[in-house]
Amino acid sequence: MKPYFHVFMLAVTLWTLTACATVSPQIITTPSPVPRGPEIHGVFAGVTPCSSLTRPLPQIPADTDCEQMIWNLVLYQDPETGTPTTYHLESAYGLPKQNTNDLVGGGTPIVMESKWTMTTGTKTDPEAIVYQINPDDPQRTVSFLKVSDDLLHVLNSEKALLVGNGAWSYTLNRVGNQKPVNEPPGSPPEPPTRPPLPPMPEGSSVFGVFDGRTPCHAVALEFTKVASFPGCLKIKWRLTLYQDSATGAPSTYLFMGTGTYREGAWTIVRGMDGDPDAVVYQLQLDDAGQLVSFLSVDENHLFLVDRGMNLLVGNALFSYTLSRTDRGTQ
Repeated sequence: MKPYFHVFMLAVTLWTLTACATVSPQIITTPSPVPRGPEIHGVFAGVTPCSSLTRPLPQIPADTDCEQMIWNLVLYQDPETGTPTTYHLESAYGLPKQNTNDLVGGGTPIVMESKWTMTTGTKTDPEAIVYQINPDDPQRTVSFLKVSDDLLHVLNSEKALLVGNGAWSYTLNRVGNQKPVNEPPGSPPEPPTRPPLPPMPEGSSVFGVFDGRTPCHAVALEFTKVASFPGCLKIKWRLTLYQDSATGAPSTYLFMGTGTYREGAWTIVRGMDGDPDAVVYQLQLDDAGQLVSFLSVDENHLFLVDRGMNLLVGNALFSYTLSRTDRGTQ
């Protein structure tokens, strides 16, 4: 009897194993999370001029004193698509407090938030990328030229670049990847006695005069002949470009600083990485093999670039933008 029982149990076991082998086990998997991008498109800050003729924001009353404006603009985007969503602007305007970078009494604050979008076209470049806040309300819309991923420049109501002065430009700098400006300004070394300025070159006329105050990047220090020192906050520029009176071709330049000056030849070339049509002004240093270059986005602005032809990004106080000051554009 036992042999038959063993045979029976063996048959049952084989049938059970075969049946189990034909049933696919249920595999439970956890779906991978959908990749999410950053919700903040960028944080841009700067200090710009403000006057009775140029109100950077239409919300500033026409009958109030305004010579300077402080910006902190946060642009948000859809984390999955990168589409513009909302913005948050904290700003203040008023009169500058002497010997500081602040406003008298802290200025008059303006806080705004709403929608923003991207569009194309400025007064001189129909393909330029433009950021707009409050795009659905023409009376409150403010537009910015996207100079690069890290630089925005305020536009007027006609989509032309607002022109700054010798102290401030209308450029806002991305500050999310910049060190905060919290180092107290140091005392610059005693400037050398500047020799008498040379006269205008014979046969030349003024092509343009560009002023500004930039941070202390190595390129700026080298060109302006300013000695580096701890806590260097800004460098003052006045750059005069001359042209041949007969042909209009670039001829020479003259830089004037607080205690230094430099002169040499300059020329205009075309092309930067990603933009073969970019207009670039190149100034020769004492060594003819070394050049300092500026991107010219219109006739009124020069943006300093580094040795690798990358646009230099300023901070919450100063940009690397020089503004034209010889045409009453302030």
